Amino acid sequence: MLALVKRNIKIYFRNKGAWLASLLTVFIIVGLYALFLGDQLSKGFEGIGLDSPRLLTDGWIMAGIISIMPLSISLGAVSIVSDRSKGLFKDFYCSPVSRSRITLGYILSLALISFFITLIGFILGEIYIVVNGGELLSLLNMLKVVGIIAIDDLATTSIVMFIAMFITTEGAYTAVCTVIGTISGFITGIYIPVGSLPDSVATAVKCFPISHAGSMLRQIFTESAITECTKSVPAELKPDVIDQINSEMGIIYSFGDHTVTDFESIIVLVATAAVFFVLTAFAARRKKK
Repeated sequence: MLALVKRNIKIYFRNKGAWLASLLTVFIIVGLYALFLGDQLSKGFEGIGLDSPRLLTDGWIMAGIISIMPLSISLGAVSIVSDRSKGLFKDFYCSPVSRSRITLGYILSLALISFFITLIGFILGEIYIVVNGGELLSLLNMLKVVGIIAIDDLATTSIVMFIAMFITTEGAYTAVCTVIGTISGFITGIYIPVGSLPDSVATAVKCFPISHAGSMLRQIFTESAITECTKSVPAELKPDVIDQINSEMGIIYSFGDHTVTDFESIIVLVATAAVFFVLTAFAARRKKK
């Protein structure tokens, strides 16, 4: 299994175009935000009298970008479709290694690749925030971010692997990646704040597992910004204003009167990773080749 993990990682990084494209995607997303989305989102807070709303929106969008990066990267790093189209699965399945372990090998290699590149995105996001007047995260919060990225990564790669198990040609996989990549930012609530969506759509976003990683990351990235932005808000109004920000921007999720805790979000992500790993392993066993 470890040999398969090493093999997949080497193949990915040997293809300079693939991993450079992944890094370029990060730069493009950050650049688009810096040029267009940042000011647009900041204007939405002018009506409630926040100080320096750009600090808040910077942290909000960077958290969202980081939460969706494992999905974008893993979609481009999957090698199982190529291996199947070339008939390499016959060799793998003839080996004494179980199909479950082969599946785990693919998931681990995919997770390590996307984890590494997402960390680069995290570093770039922090640099952008600090350069634009925001605060550098504390060491504890940085470690929390790395932990959330790891859990998000495992959940995402398990989902991607499950989808890839049912695709046999690279052309079909490219089409699927295009569709998923296009809608992923919307179904995870990183392009449009949850509070701006219809109630039914907002509920659907909150039910999507990967969006829970975005919620936890937003809490970390916007914590100091919210404190700074609400300095001028009267004390008697501040709790309501902060609650409104958390709710409207999807920083803290709630269903009715129940507020989703970080522990519950972690359970959602871990359960997603476990369920889709089992489903992928089951699908692999049923494959004839």
